[in-house]
Amino acid sequence: MSQEIINYIRTFISNEELINVFLKVDRRKFLPTNLRDKAYSLKYIDEPLQITKNYTTTALSLGLKMLDLLELKKGEKVLEIGTGIGYYTALIAEIVGAENVYTLEFDEEMYNIAKNNLKEYSVHLIFGDGSIGYEEGKPYDRAIVWAASPTFPFAIYTQMKDKGAIIVPIADKKDIQGLYKIVKDRSPVIMRYFDVAFSPLKGLCGYWYDF
Repeated sequence: MSQEIINYIRTFISNEELINVFLKVDRRKFLPTNLRDKAYSLKYIDEPLQITKNYTTTALSLGLKMLDLLELKKGEKVLEIGTGIGYYTALIAEIVGAENVYTLEFDEEMYNIAKNNLKEYSVHLIFGDGSIGYEEGKPYDRAIVWAASPTFPFAIYTQMKDKGAIIVPIADKKDIQGLYKIVKDRSPVIMRYFDVAFSPLKGLCGYWYDF
């Protein structure tokens, strides 16, 4: 990994522990052979990579920014919706402890890829509908969603601890999605950061008509 990449990452990541695990976990091991040369390329750092016909992995810069906004700490229980290739799952596990990570993948092909990629991590990898969260693991300190919810993610919100935080893309305007942080309180504390573009969250509490 070039110093140029590291310097670029430091311009938008404030969590030093996240930077440390970014340097530790080799993204190339999670990518198909034909994409490994793009793992740490400045040319592709802001671009999603096409993993399968139906799946792209979140751009490295955006994925790291989302994890930074989540403010992860050791020992926290984390719910991840959309395991994907498992790279961001591994980063989360390195910070909070693998046993504290509950990650759901709804695409069978991606589930099998993640299962293979995460062999070194004893995370709770579940094949299922992440739009409804995961009752068996609740309550959670943190949750992150790697697909755009059509509305406020209420099912996931109800499974959070008080003061627990969710990072989630939400379709909030016509053809526009926003990246949100939602903190559980008497009334939800909601912050919108910037526009994003994610695949739709499929499932009963997602885009159910495409379920």
